[in-house]
Amino acid sequence: MSSSPSLSTISLPSSPPSPTMSTKSINGDEYDYNEEHNQTRKIKVMIIDDNAVNLTILSRLLNKHFADTVQLTSVMNSGLSALNQLTKDEVDLILMDIDMPELSGVETTTAIRNNVSHTDRSILEQNKTVPIIAVTTSDAEEQRELYRKVGMADCVSKPIDIPRLRMAIEEAMKTVPITG
Repeated sequence: MSSSPSLSTISLPSSPPSPTMSTKSINGDEYDYNEEHNQTRKIKVMIIDDNAVNLTILSRLLNKHFADTVQLTSVMNSGLSALNQLTKDEVDLILMDIDMPELSGVETTTAIRNNVSHTDRSILEQNKTVPIIAVTTSDAEEQRELYRKVGMADCVSKPIDIPRLRMAIEEAMKTVPITG
C-alpha cells in the first residue's frame, strides 16, 4: 500500500484555484482559500436585451471572462418577460439594455423598484432591490443620471469593456449579501 505524499512534498500551483464568489476574485486581488469555501455559490445574473446578437455576445462574454464568479440564470428578450421571470426566480444582478420596445430599460427598472410585474404575481422581495447595471450605447452623463434616479447601480457602455464591466459588477455587489 503506497503512502500519500506529505504536504511538504506537494508543489503548489503557480496560480490559485478558481474561486467561486468573491469580489476579490472578480478584480484579481489576493486569493483567500477560506473565503472560497465559505462562499459556495456564484452570482445569479439576468441579462435583458431585445437584440439576439447582443444577448449572445454578452452571454458568451460572461461565460468566458466571469465563469468562476457568475452564473447566467436568465436571458430575457424584453422588459415584460423579465418582469414575469422576476416573480418566479431570485437573481443577484441584472444587466439591462436601455433601448428596448414595449418597456425600455428605464421603464423596466422603475417597474421592478415599484413592484409592478404586469402579471397577477408580485416581484419577489429580493428582486425589488437587486442591483441593475445598464448596458447601453445611451450613456451620456444626463442619461446616466436618469439611470441612477430610477434605481440603477451603474452604466456600462457598448461595446463592452471587460475591465469596466468587472468594476461595475464588483461595485454593485458590495451591498448584496450572497448566501448559500
